[in-house]
Parts: sequence; C-alpha cells; structure tokens
Amino acid sequence: MLRLSRLVVIFSALALLGGLLAGCGVDPMERLGQEIEVPDVAVRERAIHSLANLADSRATESLIEVLESDEDMYDVAAVALVKKGREVSSRRPSNPVVEKIIEILQKAHVGEPFRARAAWVLGEIGDRTAIPALKTASGYGVALSLVVDQANYALEKLGYTNKGRGYEIPLGTLAGSVEVLPQIEPIPPIETENSAA
Repeated sequence: MLRLSRLVVIFSALALLGGLLAGCGVDPMERLGQEIEVPDVAVRERAIHSLANLADSRATESLIEVLESDEDMYDVAAVALVKKGREVSSRRPSNPVVEKIIEILQKAHVGEPFRARAAWVLGEIGDRTAIPALKTASGYGVALSLVVDQANYALEKLGYTNKGRGYEIPLGTLAGSVEVLPQIEPIPPIETENSAA
C-alpha cells in the first residue's frame, strides 16, 4: 500500500512538472514588446512585422502605441494596423482596431503627424463606421492641416464625398501572413512661412 501511494505521488509530481513545462513557453508578446522599444530601427521594424502577423489582441495594442508615439516607426505600424483592421470580420458589430485608431485621432495631446496617420489608417481599413470621427477631424482648421487633409482623403476612400479615392494598399494585399509590409509614402510636413524661405 505504501508503495502504491509513492507511485501516485511520483506520477502526480511528474504530471505537474509536465504541465508546468508545457506552459513555460516564451510568450512572443513579451519578446516583441521589448523589441519595439530598442534603439535599433531594423529590430523595431521586424518586431512590428511580427506583430502584424500575430493573432493576438495584445499585438494590436502594441501597434497602437507605436502609431501614437514613435516618430521613426509610425508609418510601418500604420500599415500593420491596416492589416489588423481589415482582418476583423465584417459580421462583427464594431471593429476594435478602428475604435482604437479613432481614439488616437481624437486625442488633442497626440502630435499632428500621428493623428494624420491615424486618419489615413481609418481610410485604408475601409470601415465606414469611422466616417463620423473623420468628419469631425476634417473640420479642425488650418492649425491641423495635415489631419484635415488626411481625414478628407479618408472620407473620399470611404465613399462619403462625391470625389472618390482609391486605396493606397489594394484590398487583399495584406491578407493572411505577409512576408513584407508594403512601404507607404510619408505624410508630407506642413509648409510654414519659415521653411519656404
């Protein structure tokens, strides 16, 4: 009887150890979260590409943070977010990627280039639920002309205006796991009186 209880204890310990080892795999989000913060631009770009292909809602959150604050990588993150936004099923009542990007567009403390790129992403995703936020952004005025321009372009892509505009990233380009994220044109800086001289 004593021998049987020892065997039960040993097998229980082995089962527990096996379960622990199976769950000890490295979480890719932990590694990628660290990589998008290193100084090396190439490492950050690879991390963003991996996040674009990762089926994890936390990947979207990390990409949102980059879009909102990383001067070197926000264009790359924008393309990754277009991919994420287009992957959301049209049968869902709302697109969580679109909702997060609208939040960036509406944050007054976020820099103008980041908000302008957020408007661009909304147009490229193609979800018409973004129209009210883009209409509001299109009326900001001269002080935020980059945001206004990109909001108006996005509204044209979404068919809100009489003037149509095609997607810069054709539909289907970002479907599935992509080897390389397409390059996009940077948003041109605002011409000021001092820079024109």
